[in-house]
Amino acid sequence: MRKIYKRSLALLFSVVLIVGLVVGWRAWNVVNTAYGGFQHLRYLLESGETVEGAPADDVLSDSYLLSLFGDNPELVDRLKMVIDLGMATDANLKLGNVSAMVVTYQLDAASNVTDTAIYAVGGFPDPKSRRLGFHSTGYFKEELDADLWHTGNSLMNLLGRDIIVFCEEEKAEAHMNLLYGLLNGDIVPLAKRIVEAPVHYAIVFPRPKELAPPNLKNHLQTVMFKGVMGPDTGKTEMMLVSQTMAKAYQVYTIVKDMRTLAGITFHDKFSGYIKQMPWGTMNDTWWAVEYNSLIESSELLHDQILVIGRVEYDRPKNNAILKTIERAGRDLAMQKSFSLASELPWEFAYQAKDNPSGGYWSEEHRWGDQWPLGEEGVETPGSRAAKAERERLRAEQEAARLQAKERGETGQPPSSPAPAAPSTTPAATL
Repeated sequence: MRKIYKRSLALLFSVVLIVGLVVGWRAWNVVNTAYGGFQHLRYLLESGETVEGAPADDVLSDSYLLSLFGDNPELVDRLKMVIDLGMATDANLKLGNVSAMVVTYQLDAASNVTDTAIYAVGGFPDPKSRRLGFHSTGYFKEELDADLWHTGNSLMNLLGRDIIVFCEEEKAEAHMNLLYGLLNGDIVPLAKRIVEAPVHYAIVFPRPKELAPPNLKNHLQTVMFKGVMGPDTGKTEMMLVSQTMAKAYQVYTIVKDMRTLAGITFHDKFSGYIKQMPWGTMNDTWWAVEYNSLIESSELLHDQILVIGRVEYDRPKNNAILKTIERAGRDLAMQKSFSLASELPWEFAYQAKDNPSGGYWSEEHRWGDQWPLGEEGVETPGSRAAKAERERLRAEQEAARLQAKERGETGQPPSSPAPAAPSTTPAATL
């Protein structure tokens, strides 16, 4: 009996030791990746280096577009058309470098691809171009690293100083206005475009290893995000491409653990949960709640040399994402104001308080998960349906109240009946 007891203890100790080693190894991988990525990014920021990207002639070539969007030949043909138009307009664009590429398009009633556009971020041979940047005291500086004075500005400098738009000629003005609005913190035009027709998008980093942490630098070949954002729903798919299955599994393990860490961060640091208070529920950091829910509902898969992540979301999560983009645009506008007119951030904010374009201090801007898509912003089919349902229930309650009033009923609990007077007649026997 004693031998069995010792063997059971030894087996239990071995199991605990193995589990502890596995958990410790995975935790070390996550910490090492996060710290290595931070140090690598800090070095790039402090040294003032810029991500070189890939040659524009390669990224915008037919073969590269086919490798990315081969499952949608109509989209590839449309992209070729707008790229050829842009290259014919300025042949120098072939000499630039692309560090990130954003592709957008919509579908018409017959599911045909329309309004295709490519936003190429990088460096192009244009002496008039100016580097983009976040304001040195902006939101992202506080979130990323308080010791770096130009964190946001340097982050944008890493990607490049130019954004070149390739689109259909008749759509050029609309896309430039949309881009100008986003870079100035105006998210309403994009919200209106989403309500008109869902916006399909793809974000591609041709050379992600230049930004990746050291232990993932040689594991990533291409990073791409594809998805669609509609007025009431949305979905995104992330695709990480590696050279071998072993490298892909390593990426999968680290990304999976980092997803868990991100969920803990939004839940604990940003209070991303609904609080139960004595007076009821409180959702004071609704955006953190939505991001935490987004992370929890995401799906991560490993398939050969691919690591694929998928997630679907609703209108409040759409609004959280759109407001994050808006906040980044506000910081960009502040940086431009400071560099061009020497206006301090609070001066810029005060001057923009009456701006009708949807800035933080304008009348159009609203806080909460019903703006910019929803009842307080651009109406969507879902918000209209919810509003109509509330109106129907209110009408039914009002009709019931009027009917009760006509019958002489007040809807309050009946009062206690007065005691009956003593009767001289004998009670009936049942």
